[in-house]
Amino acid sequence: MRAAGANRRLPRTAAVVLVALGLAVAGTLLVRWPNGSPGNRGGSTTTTAAVPVQATVLAGTPGPAGEVAGVPVGFSRDEPGAVAAAVAYATASQRWLYFTDEEIRAAVGGIATPVAAARLADEVVAEVSMARDQLARASGRIWWLVRPLAWRVEHYGPHEARVSVWTITILSAAGVAAPQTEFLTVTLDLAWVDGDWRVDGVRNSPGPTPLAGPHDQPWDAEPFDRALDGFVRMDGEPVR
Repeated sequence: MRAAGANRRLPRTAAVVLVALGLAVAGTLLVRWPNGSPGNRGGSTTTTAAVPVQATVLAGTPGPAGEVAGVPVGFSRDEPGAVAAAVAYATASQRWLYFTDEEIRAAVGGIATPVAAARLADEVVAEVSMARDQLARASGRIWWLVRPLAWRVEHYGPHEARVSVWTITILSAAGVAAPQTEFLTVTLDLAWVDGDWRVDGVRNSPGPTPLAGPHDQPWDAEPFDRALDGFVRMDGEPVR
């Protein structure tokens, strides 16, 4: 039995916002708060202007070619490049949760169009702050996994594209959030600006959401974490 109030769902906006905008890594995340709390990092910049891509994508590859402000950039000007950009941007949340507000604004400025950057940065900062405050109260490790599952090109042209990405987010935090999943379809409007695909708009819709398997049972956060003890992140980064 779960103790009353021991674990709960985060407010929906806090739990899924980091998927909603190019919410910057497609990979699992198993973390302890660096330096004691999320967002407690230095050396950030506050720019939200579009950042010129420094790396050139290799011929015949979709990218990314490099990183700017902690997010992948440098995608090819073709349909595969637009898809790769959309998938990368739709799963950017895992880094942003641990960024300061200034770092988030710089990251958004690196992947958004100049027209959309300030608005999108304000939205993400507000929502990430909510999630950060909630998760900082966790009494143990935090599992935050954001994965792309499938994509569909809604529209493609040489100057703009629209790509939908089906994603899953898994969250578990002892004392804060019971193990939970969220399936979202994130639709990104992309524009070719300053030599790269940049986000001009984002919409998300729930699902499609499958039912749990017939032999699956609900888990509390502590046994969930113990069952995964010793597992290594698929992206190879060390546990923090």
